[in-house]
Parts: sequence; C-alpha cells; structure tokens
Amino acid sequence: MKKITVVDDEGRTRVLLAGGYGPRRADLAGLLFINLEGVQAGGLEYTGKRDTSGTVDAGAILTFDQFGNDEIVALSYDQDGGRKRQGLTIQDRPDSLTDRLKEADRAVESATSKEERDSLVEHYFARIPRREIAARRLFVGRSWNQSSLVTLSDPDGRAKLRLEVDSLGAASIQFLDDAGAVVRTITP
Repeated sequence: MKKITVVDDEGRTRVLLAGGYGPRRADLAGLLFINLEGVQAGGLEYTGKRDTSGTVDAGAILTFDQFGNDEIVALSYDQDGGRKRQGLTIQDRPDSLTDRLKEADRAVESATSKEERDSLVEHYFARIPRREIAARRLFVGRSWNQSSLVTLSDPDGRAKLRLEVDSLGAASIQFLDDAGAVVRTITP
C-alpha cells in the first residue's frame, strides 16, 4: 500500500492520501482527514472496476464526521451495473454512545469469522433504535429507480415525507407512516 501522510507543524498526522487502506478497505483510494486528536474526521474515497462482461461496480463518497463519531454529512455515488444512485445524505448521531451500543460494539468486535460477525450485528443492532446509532434524516438526489428524490425522515430514520419526480417525469408528494407505507399522495 502506497500512501502520503501530511503532518502539521506539531508533527500530527492531519491528512492521509492512500491507494488503499489495509485489508478491509483495500479497494478504496482516497483522502482521509484526521482531527487534532488523531481520529479520522471524514474523507474522500473512490472505488470502481468493470468485470469481464463489462459491468461496472463503482462508488465514491465525500464524508464529514461528527466529532468523536462517524459521518453525518455525505455526498455519494454508487453504481451497480446499470443501476445508479447519487445524492446528499444528512444523518443524526448521538453525542455519546449508549451502554447497549457499547455492548453491541464489543460483541461484534469479538467475532472470529464473518458469519459470526454478521449474526452478532443482526442480533444486537436490530434491537437498538436508529436514533442511538445513526438515523438518516435527509436524502436529496437520484434514487436507484431513476427518480429525483427528496426524503425527510424522523429522528429514528423513518421516511415521513417524500418529494419525487419519477423516471417518466411524474411528480408527487407522499406522506408515510411509521412502517413506511404511503398514507397520502398529492399529485399535480
């Protein structure tokens, strides 16, 4: 792995430019921003390739992290073959981790295999309200189904209001319940 480390006048790493980030993130190249405490605080990353049939699998993301936590603002692009999605996402994250989230993190970190890790993630995180982890509050962009979309969500990340112009140009405003079902639609 080749990398360039940019340090400040005090010798602290502030930016990391790399063609890969170790075994778990080897397919990503980009730029990571490091805060004054030495913790990643956001970044710009890209990956992309074509398989033998020419199908594209690519993505790019620019993130800004909440201090001492993970991303709260992201500008992203994803492509899986002919399917594409791109947009701006705003998330809420708690200022501190709850005891049950700390317990879940410890359990997941103790996993010795991918299967065990996936099972623990499903077991623990399905029981923790999104507002204790990260809740997507706003998405503005192009969805997988080629619609232009603005989605506003509640503090638990449940979509409540969706403004959409579909791939054929039809516009609508949709109101959703807690289960994600449309309860009212307004059209022109």
